[in-house]
Amino acid sequence: MWRPPEEERVLLMAGRTTHYAVEPRGEYVFGVVAGEPMCARRGRERRVVRPGDIVAWDPSQTHAGTAVDGRPWAARLMVVEAADLAALTSDQDTEVPAGLAFPDPVCEDPGLAADFVRLHVILEAPTTRLQAEEGLAEWLARLTARAGAVRPARPPVDDRDERALRVARDYLAGHADRNIGLDELAAAAGVGKFRLIRLVRQRTGLAPHALQIAHRIHTARRMLEAGHSIAETATATGFADQSHLHRHFRRSLGITPGEYLRRFHPAAGR
Repeated sequence: MWRPPEEERVLLMAGRTTHYAVEPRGEYVFGVVAGEPMCARRGRERRVVRPGDIVAWDPSQTHAGTAVDGRPWAARLMVVEAADLAALTSDQDTEVPAGLAFPDPVCEDPGLAADFVRLHVILEAPTTRLQAEEGLAEWLARLTARAGAVRPARPPVDDRDERALRVARDYLAGHADRNIGLDELAAAAGVGKFRLIRLVRQRTGLAPHALQIAHRIHTARRMLEAGHSIAETATATGFADQSHLHRHFRRSLGITPGEYLRRFHPAAGR
């Protein structure tokens, strides 16, 4: 598990497992399965993901995987936050809106899968920022076109609401350590609290409290990657204690804070 120094907006993972369960909070998970198939579950959907298949999990629902007949499968994965996905795949000529959904999260495209693996391997070693950003932008743009990504229909939002939503998100991100109330958040955003609840749900798919947890988990991950202790991280990100952080962290990424810390700092926690 690592972040490329040249492109820290993506979290990369590689390895073998027999099971996982993730409750995404505003993040996409892309990857390629290898070696053995896996059984994937998202909501009521059940499907077999075969070696060479591409997975594109959007943040709309929890998803989980189990091994077929107990045989571990291998995978290379990329985790991208929604805002970063839009930034990586948009430019002045083409805008990729937030809220992209992948109705069919499993894609069979050997060429696209092979290019993903090549890109993943390139990002294991030092490279230039230009090469990293170019490869990510092109592959993500091809995937969104190939996999039929769509943006769910949502009510229009005026400029005042857009500003209120942006301020609310920035306020939560900038005060991850504080126990912010709804009235305080609405006052900072400059709109009524019920209007704010609707805005956040419309644009992020999350309730304000879930968006707060998402920002806290994001901050916690960055702190653990930097080598901070779990206790220090829990306090700095507003969780009641380490067990509170542990519970939400595992639900979001499928591993514990201790496991995450050891992936970046193998000697930690010994």
